[in-house]
Amino acid sequence: MSATRWRLATFLRERGLSAYALAKAMEAPRPTTIYRLAREDHEPTRVDLPTLTAVLDGLRRLTGEDIQLTDVLEYVPDVGAGEEAQ
Repeated sequence: MSATRWRLATFLRERGLSAYALAKAMEAPRPTTIYRLAREDHEPTRVDLPTLTAVLDGLRRLTGEDIQLTDVLEYVPDVGAGEEAQ
């Protein structure tokens, strides 16, 4: 089965940033939400669009980079699924 992976923890680690710094750079949501989303050992099953937008905006403020969805989300296709359909 294909999957979508949340890469926020990896993104922060690769740039030497913390969840605290991201929470401070954001206008919303609550810092506890960001800490939960940035945990290495926990991948959320869903993130609402306003929260995702706030994360992207916060990362843009923090890094000065042009942040894209693919910076925090990764689509991992099920390689075997294509073979079964043939």
